[in-house]
Amino acid sequence: MHIHALSNNGTTPDGALVRRDAQTPDGLRVLDSVLAMRPTPDVVLRARQRVEYDGDVRRWVRYSLQREPGGVDVAFERAELPPGVGNGVPSFARYLLVLELATVGAWVEYTQLDDADPTRTQHALLVRTDTQPLILPDGVSTSAMRIDQLLDGSPANAFWCDSFGVLQADYIETFPDGTQLTGVSWRTTWEGIEPWLDAEVRAALDASGILA
Repeated sequence: MHIHALSNNGTTPDGALVRRDAQTPDGLRVLDSVLAMRPTPDVVLRARQRVEYDGDVRRWVRYSLQREPGGVDVAFERAELPPGVGNGVPSFARYLLVLELATVGAWVEYTQLDDADPTRTQHALLVRTDTQPLILPDGVSTSAMRIDQLLDGSPANAFWCDSFGVLQADYIETFPDGTQLTGVSWRTTWEGIEPWLDAEVRAALDASGILA
């Protein structure tokens, strides 16, 4: 289980992104991602994406997305999409490409799919830059390699990685209804994030089953 704290103001956690790796009975790998946070005082955002893929996420087989508010509940089989449409990567799965680039290579070019409508795409580029000093929101000083993402040529998310994976990210998420969130996420533990979560956010994580 991989846990990142989420913060719109860049300091105080107001949510969590939890990921789990698994395998299906027929040998496909699975990335299950659950996001629960409070972007505004009166809203709890809940999103879940499950991607099944054959070794390389570029060879995804199926994925699903649920999101509230917005009432999004979709699932796609790559084989059922029009020719060429499935030759991209769902946005939540870019995490795997970042991990790949953190290990080898200078850049990764790919097509990013709109999670709710894979026929809508963006040209995406991940570029590995250099190792930079980094002060995490909890005050810890370290250094990490930076990876920048461009979407259709414009700066999007940025990631800082160490030997254990993604340490911190500056995120810009645009959801299917046009809602956009910006903020910071950083790697933590359940003990590190649980005291910050309000009851509704915690309930959303519990209801997803991702913590079991």
